Amino acid sequence: MAIKTLNAIETSLTLPTFLAEKIQRANYSLTDVMHRVLTRYEGAEAAFAVSLENLETFNQHAAPKATLMNMPFLALLPTLPNPRDWETFVDDVLVSPTVADLASNMPAVDGMISRDIFHYNCHYVTLLKDVLHMNVLAAPLLGITFELAEYLTTKPMRQLEAAIGRIKFPLFKWRFEDTLFWKEYCTGWLSNESVAHYLMRTSQIPASALPYKDSWSHLRLERAERDEFARLFMAQGCRASTAVDFFNLNRTTARTIYKQIHGVSSPVGCRTKSLTWYVQTAVNRVQATFVVWLYRCALQNGANIPEALIATNDIAANLFGDDLLITADRANHLAGAMAMDSRLSVAPCRSCKTDYVLANEQGKIELAKDFVCPGCSYSLKSRLASKQKKAKS
Repeated sequence: MAIKTLNAIETSLTLPTFLAEKIQRANYSLTDVMHRVLTRYEGAEAAFAVSLENLETFNQHAAPKATLMNMPFLALLPTLPNPRDWETFVDDVLVSPTVADLASNMPAVDGMISRDIFHYNCHYVTLLKDVLHMNVLAAPLLGITFELAEYLTTKPMRQLEAAIGRIKFPLFKWRFEDTLFWKEYCTGWLSNESVAHYLMRTSQIPASALPYKDSWSHLRLERAERDEFARLFMAQGCRASTAVDFFNLNRTTARTIYKQIHGVSSPVGCRTKSLTWYVQTAVNRVQATFVVWLYRCALQNGANIPEALIATNDIAANLFGDDLLITADRANHLAGAMAMDSRLSVAPCRSCKTDYVLANEQGKIELAKDFVCPGCSYSLKSRLASKQKKAKS
């Protein structure tokens, strides 16, 4: 019932099923074409940022491959992350150094491979534009900057396709170049949390550089907007009492709506209060950081607080599934707490520089200069690997 409620409302906040499937299919098809090109021309490794050996390893492990390919994020990055580089061939301006290097790194290929590169470049750019026009979290989903997102949305597809026909290099490359990634992949340690870690690590949008102190006390929303947001909140599992406080709804009405959506009464009892819980375990920290990162990305892209939370909850549930710990209620509490005070902060890992949530209150104080993230400390073994280890012992 909750899923039907979400899908019934036309919004750019939740990721439509068909769009998630397009991203997943693109992960497979673009990875396949990279493998096909590298099989013929290993000199293209520099352009694709991955070796033929690694791609063959990638195809040999079905379970971690499925984990990676079926996420609602692209497993690829643009080879040209800066709008200035795109202007080189789209707007016919002076060639940028990045474009010159990329063109020189791409070997001369035969007509069939050249056609494939053109076709999949168009496929990739079409997907970028589709997601950009349909989801407020498009930039982190696609692994691009907000500047590139803004540039691409202003260009018609016919102009981009004509420009793509004039280049001989790929516009996409492999996202996960890290040596540690391949070690975890081969050993079967790749979990949803480790995928989230690598998504944040390879993102060009660090959480610490994004806004987070939006106004929580004066949400100026029309009555219809409040009702719609409240329904979406509760459809995502948020308690009726949270929706009441957030949107100033009638308590009885809110409980009735919750029961209509889920078929059961809204949970009652103590609400989330602990802030150290978010950093209590490696999994908690990764999921909390992931939620904070997405929430701030949505705010940066113009969403208000309810919109940012709804979009964040949707993507987090899509990625973590049944293993999601940061529920809608917890996401609301986490975002609000970080906007109101400094007992939780965001700081980079001293090893990989990925931003993570750190505690800074009386019960637990973490210093940024000493912090090593769960990804670099090998704390994110998959649940399957952990179960297998327990079974052997």
